[in-house]
Amino acid sequence: MDRRWQQIQRIFCFFILCLGLSGCAASGPTVSLDKSQDFKEIDSFFVKSPLNSVNPTLENSIAQDITSALSEKGLSSTTENLADVVVSFFPYTETKEGGAQLNIGLGTGTFGRSGAIMLGGVLSVPVGEQFSDYQNLQIEVINKSTVIYSASGSIEIESNDVIAVQQALNQLVLSLLDSYPSIKDK
Repeated sequence: MDRRWQQIQRIFCFFILCLGLSGCAASGPTVSLDKSQDFKEIDSFFVKSPLNSVNPTLENSIAQDITSALSEKGLSSTTENLADVVVSFFPYTETKEGGAQLNIGLGTGTFGRSGAIMLGGVLSVPVGEQFSDYQNLQIEVINKSTVIYSASGSIEIESNDVIAVQQALNQLVLSLLDSYPSIKDK
C-alpha cells in the first residue's frame, strides 16, 4: 500500500508540474511581410503619432524605440514629405483572464455483479492570478498607402509604474521589428 501511495504522489506531482509549465507558455509576435516589396529600395522613414493618443510620454518612448530599431536596420529618419515609408503604431492595454485551476476528483463507488453505483464530484481550486494586464502594440510600415510590413504582439505588464511599462514596451518594439529586413548590406 505504501508503494502505491508513492506512485500516486509522483503522478500527482508530475501533473502539477505539467500544469505549471503550460501556464508559462508565451506566444511570439505576429508578423506579415509583403514579399513583392523590395525592401532594399527603402532608405528613409517617418514615425507617425498614433490616432488613439492616450499617454504622450509613452508614445514618444515607443516612437524613439521604433526610430532606433529601424536605424539599426540601416534606414534613416526624416520628415513625412521626404520619407520612403511611414511607420504607424497602435498601442493599447488589455486585461486578460488568466490563472489556472486545479481540478481534484473526489468520490466513492460500489460495484456489483450486475451494475455499479458511483458518487463523486470535482473540486476546482484556483491557482495563481486570475487577471493579468497586457500591453499590446501593432506596428505598420506603409509605402504609398500599401502596408508592406505589419507586426503585432503583447507583453504582460508586471508592474504599473511608468518605468516598468516603458521597459516592457521597449522589449516589445524590438521583438516586433526584429523581422524587418535590414538594408545595411546594400
